[in-house]
Amino acid sequence: MSFQMRPSQTLCPSFERELSQNYLNTTQFQSGEDAYLRAEAIAHVHKLSLNDIILLSPKFWNMHTDPIICLDGAATTLLTIQYNLAVGTLGAFVSERNDLAEIVNNLMEFRAIGQFCLTELDHGLDAFHLETTATRLKDGSFELHTPHPGAAKFMPPTLPVLGKPCFAIVFAQLVASGTSYGIRQFLVCLNDGRRMSPGISARILPHRGNSDPVNHCLTTFTRVILPPSALLGDLHTSIPPRLQFFASIWRVAVGTLALTSIAVPGLAIAAHIALKYSLRRVVHSDGAQVPIFNFRTQQIPILNTIARAYVIRAFHLKAVEYFVDDAVNPFVQHGIATCFKAVVSRDFLDSQGTLAERCGAQGLFGHNRLIALHDEMRAIAIAEGDVLVLSIRLATELLLEKYAMPIASYPNSLLAIREKALIAKYRSVVTAGGHRSAKFASHVIPHCERIVRAIGYRIAYEAAIAANVAQGLIDLFVYTVVKSDLAWYIEDQLLTSDELEDLQDAAIRSCLPHAEKWVAELEVERYVSAPIVSEAAWNKFRGRLSSIGQEPIAKL
Repeated sequence: MSFQMRPSQTLCPSFERELSQNYLNTTQFQSGEDAYLRAEAIAHVHKLSLNDIILLSPKFWNMHTDPIICLDGAATTLLTIQYNLAVGTLGAFVSERNDLAEIVNNLMEFRAIGQFCLTELDHGLDAFHLETTATRLKDGSFELHTPHPGAAKFMPPTLPVLGKPCFAIVFAQLVASGTSYGIRQFLVCLNDGRRMSPGISARILPHRGNSDPVNHCLTTFTRVILPPSALLGDLHTSIPPRLQFFASIWRVAVGTLALTSIAVPGLAIAAHIALKYSLRRVVHSDGAQVPIFNFRTQQIPILNTIARAYVIRAFHLKAVEYFVDDAVNPFVQHGIATCFKAVVSRDFLDSQGTLAERCGAQGLFGHNRLIALHDEMRAIAIAEGDVLVLSIRLATELLLEKYAMPIASYPNSLLAIREKALIAKYRSVVTAGGHRSAKFASHVIPHCERIVRAIGYRIAYEAAIAANVAQGLIDLFVYTVVKSDLAWYIEDQLLTSDELEDLQDAAIRSCLPHAEKWVAELEVERYVSAPIVSEAAWNKFRGRLSSIGQEPIAKL
C-alpha cells in the first residue's frame, strides 16, 4: 500500500532545499522568474521525451504526481502549460512539419517558453465563439488581430522572462476570401524574452489570492503579420467546424486529468502536516498535557484525509488506465477525467479547508501550505475546464444515453446503488420532456455535478478495492461520501443517521492505531516545509523572522 518513490526523491535534493528555504522567505517570489526555473528543474529531473508527452506514457503521469509539484503551484502551472498544452499540441505536427522540430526541441529543453492562448476575457468556457481573427492575405500570410478589449486572451503568462523566446499556440477564427473556416491554431512568437513582438501587448494581472504568483496577463494582437507556416494544420478540411475545434484542443482534456493529479501528493502532504502538528500541539486536560490528536474533532478530518489520499491515488491510477486505453471510447475517457476532477477537486478542498481550520491560526498562513494548497486547487477546479460545466456536459450526455461509464463491479455497494438511482431519477426527466425543457434546466442541471461525483465515488471505491487499500480506509472513505448526502440514503431506507455514526466510529477506531504508519508510507516527509510540524522546524523558521526590539534572554 506504500506510495511509489518519485524521481525527485533521489535526484533533486538541492532543488528541494531551495524550495523549502524560499517558502520561509516569501519575498523571493516577487520577480516571478523563480517559478520558471523551478519548472525547468522539475522537467530536467523527469527527462520526458516527446513521445512520453504525445503518447501519455507512465513518465508523463508520474511527473504530475511527484510530491515536489506541491511545493510551488506557479512552477506546476508553467510546467503543465509548457509540456502538456504547448509541446503536446505542437508535437503532434512534427512528423509532418520538419520546420517545427527545432522549436519543439527548444521547448522540451526549456530554452524557450511555451504558452497556450485559447480563452478570451469575454469567452471563457464559450471558447468556440472566440473573436480573435486570423485573416489570410493575398500572399498567403495571416493578419492576427484582437477586434476589441473583450477578445483579449485571458490568463496565459505571456510577459518576457529570462531572456528566452516565448512561443504560443494561439487560437483564432480563420478568415480567407471573406469566408470563415472556423477556429484554428497558429504558432506565434510572443516575445524574445526581453521585449514583446511588434503588435503584441501583455498587461499583467494582479496575483490570485493566496496562490503562488504566476504572471497572468491580458494579451492582445494588433494586426500582427504571421507567415503562412504559422497555421497548424490544413487550410481546407472536411471536418465540421465544431468537431475540428474540439479535436484541436484535445490536450485540454488531458489537462483535466493531469493537472488535477496534484491532489494525489497534495492530500498526502496535508495529512502529514495536520497529523504531525496535532501530535506536537498539547493542551491541559485533567491536570495533564495531551496532544490535541487525542480528541475526535482532530481525528476525524485527519483520518478522512488519509483515507482520501490512498483511495484517490488508486482512483488516479484507474483513471489513467482508462484514459490511455485506445479501446475505450474517447467520450468515455473524457468522462472518466471529468469524474476524477469532480470528486478530487471537491474532496481536496474539503480536506484542506477543514485541516487548515483544525490547525487554528497557524493554518491560515501560506508558509504552512494547507491554505495555499486549498487556493491552488480552487484554481485547478476551473482550469482546463470548469468542473461544474464539465459535469453538466457529461451528465447530460449520459442521461441522453449517448454513451455510458464503465459498469459497476460491485453493484450492491452503497455507492453503486446511489449512482444507479440518481441516473434513473434524472433520466426520467429527460424521457418526459427532453434536455432542453424548463424542468430539465431547473431540476436536473443543478444536480449534474452530484450525478458525476456519484459515478466518480463508485469508481474510486472499486479502484481502492482493486489496489488493496486497507479496508478501514476504504470504509472511512465510503462513510464520508455517504454522510455528504445522508438524506438520500435515509429517504431510501438504506441506513439511519445513528447507524452511519456507529459505522463511522468503528472505522475511525480501527484506523487510529495505524495513522502514523500510514502517513509515513505516503513518503512525503521530505517535501514538507511547514514550520508547524516539529519544534526544530519552528525554531528554524522563527530564527529567520525579522525582529524589532530586544527579546528576553530566556529561550522562548
